[in-house]
Amino acid sequence: MHTKINLQKALFFFMGWIGMVFYFTQRWIYGPVIPALMTDFHMNKETAGWIGSASLFGYMLTPVIAGVLSDKYGRKYTALSGILGFSALTLLAGFAPNPSVLFGIRFLTGIAEAFFFIPMIAFTLDLFPERPGFYVTLMSSGSSLGWFTGPALAGWLLDLTNKWQSPFWVTGCLSLVATVLLFLFWPKQIKQAEAKPFFNRAILLPANYILLAILGLATAFQIAAEFGFTMWYPAYLNLESGMTVAAAGYLAGFFGIGQFLGRPSMGWVLDRLAYRPIGILGSFAIGFCILFILGTRDPVWLHIFTFLAGFIGAAAMGALWTFTGLVFAPFKGLALGVIITIGYVMGAFSVVLIGRLGDQSTVAMGLRYISVPAAFLAGLTVLATFLARPKLIRKA
Repeated sequence: MHTKINLQKALFFFMGWIGMVFYFTQRWIYGPVIPALMTDFHMNKETAGWIGSASLFGYMLTPVIAGVLSDKYGRKYTALSGILGFSALTLLAGFAPNPSVLFGIRFLTGIAEAFFFIPMIAFTLDLFPERPGFYVTLMSSGSSLGWFTGPALAGWLLDLTNKWQSPFWVTGCLSLVATVLLFLFWPKQIKQAEAKPFFNRAILLPANYILLAILGLATAFQIAAEFGFTMWYPAYLNLESGMTVAAAGYLAGFFGIGQFLGRPSMGWVLDRLAYRPIGILGSFAIGFCILFILGTRDPVWLHIFTFLAGFIGAAAMGALWTFTGLVFAPFKGLALGVIITIGYVMGAFSVVLIGRLGDQSTVAMGLRYISVPAAFLAGLTVLATFLARPKLIRKA
C-alpha cells in the first residue's frame, strides 16, 4: 500500500510539473511576438506592455479566491479548472483580431492561472511536509522551464511560420493534453484535508497581517523585477541589440534554464541553511545580473549572466513561498493567495512602465530603472520580515 501511494505521488508530481511547464510557457511566449504584434496591429511599445501585463492584471484578482476555495473544498478541482481555463484561452488568443480582444483574452487567462498555481503549491506542501523547500521549488521548476520553452518556442515558430498566432495555437493544444493527463494521474488514494472554515480569521491577527503585508510587498518587488525583465528582454535583444527573433528567444530562455536548475538546487540549500537569508541573496543576484546584461554585448557573457540571474535568483521566490507556507500552515492556500495578489499588482505595472520608458527612450532604460531597483528592494523587504518574525519555528 505504501509503495502504491508513493507511485501515485510520483506520477502526480510529474504531471503537475508538466502542467507548470505549460503554465509559464503560455505566459512567456508573448515576449518574442511583441515586434510582430507591433507591426500587425500598428501599436507602440506602451500598448504592447499593456497587453503583456493583461494576464498579470487578471491574475491579481483571483489568488485569494483560489487559495480559499482550495483550502475549503480541496486542491484537485480548483487546480484542474485553472489549467483547463488557461489552456483553452491560450488557444483562443491566437484568433484575436485586434489588440483590445487580445488584451481581454489574456486578462481572462490570468484569472484562470491562479486557480492552477496556488492549489498546486499548497498541495505540494501537503504531500511533502518533510522537505517543503525542495519539493516546492522542484514543482515550480516546471514553470521555470516554461521561462525557456516559452520564448524559445515562440521564436522558433515565428521564424518557421511568420505568424504571431502560431505559438498560442501550439501551446494551447499541448496544454489541453496536459490537462487531461493531470486529471487522470491525480492521486486517488491520498486523502484530502477535511473541510475547513471558508475564511480563517487567524489571518486577521495583527502579527499575521503585518507579516503578510511585508511578505506581499517583497513578492511585489520580486515579481516586478523578474516579470518586467523576462517580458521585455527578448524585445530588447531583438529591437536594440539587433538579434533575430529566434536568437533573442533562445538567449532569453537561458533565464528559464537557470531557474529550472536553480529552483530544486536552491530549494535543497534553503531547507538545509535558511530560507530568508538565501532568498535575500537571490534577489540581489538578479539585480546585479541584469546590470551586467545591460552593460555588455558579448554573447558569451550574455548567456552566462542570463543563466545566473535565473539560477541564483530562483532562491528568492522559493524562499518567499516556502516561508509563507510554513509560517501560515493552517491556511497556507489563503496566505499564498494574499501575498501573490499583492505581488501581481506591482508586477503588472512594471511591464507597462518598461514599455512606456521604451517609447520615450529605450527598453534598456526601462529595465535599468524598473527591474534592477525592484530586485534590490525585494531583498531589503525580506530583510524587514525579521522585525516581525525573528525566528521560524517549524513543527517536527
